[in-house]
Amino acid sequence: MAKKLSLLLLGAGNMGGALLESWIRNGIVDPKRSAVVDPNPSDKILAVCEDGHVPVNPVDDGEGYDYCVLAIKPQMFGDILPTLKWPGIEKTVFMSIAAGVTIDSMTKLLKSQSSSPKIIRTMPNLPAAIGQGMTILTEGPGVTSEQRDDADMLFKGAGDTVWAKDEDQLDRLMGISGCGPAYVFLFAEALEEAALAEGASPEDARKLAEMTVTGSAAHLAQDGRTAAELRKAVTSPGGTTAAALSVWDDTDGLRPLAKRAVRAAYDRAKELGK
Repeated sequence: MAKKLSLLLLGAGNMGGALLESWIRNGIVDPKRSAVVDPNPSDKILAVCEDGHVPVNPVDDGEGYDYCVLAIKPQMFGDILPTLKWPGIEKTVFMSIAAGVTIDSMTKLLKSQSSSPKIIRTMPNLPAAIGQGMTILTEGPGVTSEQRDDADMLFKGAGDTVWAKDEDQLDRLMGISGCGPAYVFLFAEALEEAALAEGASPEDARKLAEMTVTGSAAHLAQDGRTAAELRKAVTSPGGTTAAALSVWDDTDGLRPLAKRAVRAAYDRAKELGK
């Protein structure tokens, strides 16, 4: 039987809610020792918690929590973290999903609860809601190997994980997986607009774009070959795909744009961390 974790989720918005759905669906959360706190939980979250027997906004924290996932907005950390209190909080491991909020800043905000709080920074992404997420993690001082394994299990319950060597690497890589779903959605949107420009109906344009993106992603996941190998396999020299790729792959094309986008995300993460 899989290990069940005692967990408090602070914030059940888009990302927190997506993670919660996967965790409850996969039986990772121990409902008797867990809770969700959100001032305005959606009907969907209330239903998910009811199905999983996880209390929402409990008046009693019981024996406390082994783990606390901070899924609140970065600007709320300063007001909320110093007020947190429950039995055994000095032993709780805090896992933040907020971009740009450093382990050092969280340590200072939690100084009234513990002189050396244990903190793990994480950066999940939206596909966690369907168990296809990718989460980058890095741990702070004092986190044990067992606690690291628990965090790994928790986020693998919503997809897969990569551990960054430090916070700077996490900030650099979040522009790949953390922001990446938005890139894919934008690409699908652009394909849909291109289909409309070529005379497709709105319904057909959406179908063409969405099935091309999702089908190609599924093929990449299942085939075993790399993205580069598959691209070469479907590109005949002098053919239509080669002509289209010559536009995507010019000096101002997709590759340099991807690097600029990832760097812009990194720069913004550093700004948020100041």
